[in-house]
Amino acid sequence: MIDLSPARVKQISFIGITQNDLELLRVYRPIFEKVVEEIVTRFYEHLQREPELLDLINRHSTIERLKQTQRQYWLSLAEGILTEPFIEQRIRIGQIHSHIGLSTDYYLGSYMVYLDLAIELLKPLAGERWPAVTHALSKMFNLDSQLVLEAYEKQEKHKLTVIASEKDNLLQAVTEVTQELTGMIAELSENSRIIASAAHTTAASQETAHELVEQLHQEIGQIDEMSTSIREISDRTHLLGLNAAIEAAHAGENGRGFEVVAGEVRKLAQSSKQTLMQIQGLVDGIKSKLDHIQQESIEMATSAKQQAANSGELSMFVQMIEKVAEDLSQLQNANQTSV
Repeated sequence: MIDLSPARVKQISFIGITQNDLELLRVYRPIFEKVVEEIVTRFYEHLQREPELLDLINRHSTIERLKQTQRQYWLSLAEGILTEPFIEQRIRIGQIHSHIGLSTDYYLGSYMVYLDLAIELLKPLAGERWPAVTHALSKMFNLDSQLVLEAYEKQEKHKLTVIASEKDNLLQAVTEVTQELTGMIAELSENSRIIASAAHTTAASQETAHELVEQLHQEIGQIDEMSTSIREISDRTHLLGLNAAIEAAHAGENGRGFEVVAGEVRKLAQSSKQTLMQIQGLVDGIKSKLDHIQQESIEMATSAKQQAANSGELSMFVQMIEKVAEDLSQLQNANQTSV
């Protein structure tokens, strides 16, 4: 019985499978049942001579399990029916073999092994109809070979679909990363510019402050020199007042007025000396603070210069990220063009 779609009918018609072929195989089913065990046994003996096939079998199944499947397949060839479920099952089995990595060389070659065994074992049992039986069987093997190729093609198309999907996902990820990098680059570039500008401005300000502190140091030095001069004048004034008092004492009554003046001179000298000491204390305090400010200014200037250098490194990092983003964008464009 043939119950297939128009496309499948066209396919088996081209091969030459007829209802008579199916009926002939069904009539000889008892002979198929007699030789099934030897067919399957010798078939797997032949397969096990290939280490690659044996390794594949051991990784995905067992010999006994596969023998049972082959018994069912061998007997299905002599059921006398050809339907869509039969076709679908053969395609499904072909896809499984493609999935586990069995090459078409081995798969298609196994049909020749089957056919050689069938010719050898059916010949003494099929009598005069033996050529017709083996011819009909070879047509079924031919159909099965075409279905295997169809199954492998479907499996390969599925793999290509998966690869295309993964490629699309990768392109989408690249697009998202590129967009994020573009945003980061813009922000980093602006921050780098601001930091660099601020760092250079700070460094310049610190240099100016350092120069002003140096000028203040010089002026404080001048004040210090003036203080020394005033101290000398005070000391001389005090000495002059003391000498005047001595001379006034020698003059007696006539020197009283001069003594009063000498006393005022000594008081002025003493007051000047005390004021000078206060000024000196203030000057020393200012010098100490200026020294501290100068040290801080030096450290801040060094830090500002380092910050400026760091901003330069940040700018180089931004340029590197820009290059990465550009490469990703080119990769994305190239992939889109290839699609």
